[in-house]
Amino acid sequence: MVRKRLLAGALVVALLATAAFAQLASSEQKVSRAAGVTTATICLVPRGTPAVEVTVTVPTVAVPALLAQTLSYQGVCAAYGKPLALGGGTVRTYAQIERNAPKTIGITFPRGMLSGLPTSMTDGHHCYDVNGDGQLDEMSECAGGHERELTLPAAATRIAGLPLKWALVNWNPHGHGAPGVYDIPHFDFHFYIQPKAERDAIRPGPCSIIVHCDDFTRGITPIPAQHLPADYRDLQFVEVAMGNHLLDQTSPEWNGAAFTRTFVYGAYDGKISFLEPMISHAWLQGVATGQNPSGCLPIKQPQSWQTTGWYPQEYCIRYRSNRDDFTVSLENFRR
Repeated sequence: MVRKRLLAGALVVALLATAAFAQLASSEQKVSRAAGVTTATICLVPRGTPAVEVTVTVPTVAVPALLAQTLSYQGVCAAYGKPLALGGGTVRTYAQIERNAPKTIGITFPRGMLSGLPTSMTDGHHCYDVNGDGQLDEMSECAGGHERELTLPAAATRIAGLPLKWALVNWNPHGHGAPGVYDIPHFDFHFYIQPKAERDAIRPGPCSIIVHCDDFTRGITPIPAQHLPADYRDLQFVEVAMGNHLLDQTSPEWNGAAFTRTFVYGAYDGKISFLEPMISHAWLQGVATGQNPSGCLPIKQPQSWQTTGWYPQEYCIRYRSNRDDFTVSLENFRR
C-alpha cells in the first residue's frame, strides 16, 4: 500500500541509516518548527530495498540528498506495467496518479537498453510482398522496426476520463521516412487512444507504408479542423499496424536542423489515434551524459478534443542518474 505523510526526521534515519540523513533529519526538525515550512512529495526507496516504494512528504531541503543517495524519485510512487526485453534492458509503462487524476503516464527503461539493440531493419512482424516476386525485402517491404506492445498499469486504466489505453515502443535501427528527416536510428514511443484491436486490424498491403489500400483511405480521413492540433499536417504517412502520422512542419527537423526529438499525432478514421514522442538514439545518449538537457516540451493542442477527458500538455524526456534510467512521459494533464 502506498501511503503519503509528512516524513519525520526520525523516520528518515530509520529508513536510510546514514550520518548524512541523520544530519538532514536534525535540519528538518528545526525547519518544521518554523512557520511556512516548504515541503515536497517524493517516492522514497530505502537503501537496500529497491522493491519498496513509499510516497512521503519531506522538507524540500532534504530532496537533493535523498535523490542523490537512494533510488528515490520525485512525485508520488508509480504503478508499473509488465516489462518487456529490448536491447540490453527492458521497457515498461508507468503511471503516477494523485487523487484519482493522472500526473504522469510514461515509459521507463534502464540506460543499458540503449546497448545491444537489434540492427536489422525490422522484426518481420509487418511485411508485404509489394512487387509479388515471392520474396520480402526488409528495407522496402517491411515496416514498424522492432516493436514492443505494452500494457498500461492497471491503476491507470481505472482513471475516469483517461483516453490512453496501451503503449507501443518501436526501435528503428535505420530510421524511416521521411527520407533525409527521420532516417536515423530512433525510437517511437506511442501512447494509444485507439483500442488495440482496432490498431491490429490495420492490415498490410501495397499502399503508403506497407498498408492495405482500403486502410490507407481510412487513415487519411480528414480530422475536423477544430480537432486538428495547430501546425500539424497530413503527409499521408499511413503505416501498417499503426495508422497515419500527422507532423508539425514547424519543427526544427523540417527547417534545416537535424532530427533530435519531436512530437507526432496519430490519426485513423478521422480521429486522433495516438500521441507519440519520437526521439533519436543519439539524443538519448546525450541526455545521459549531460550534453543534452532533461526536461519537458509543450504539446500543441487542438481547439477541442473529440472525446472529453484528461490530455497531456507536455512531453518529457529525463535521465535519472541515481537510477541510471530514462523516462519518456506525458505530463501536465488537463481536462
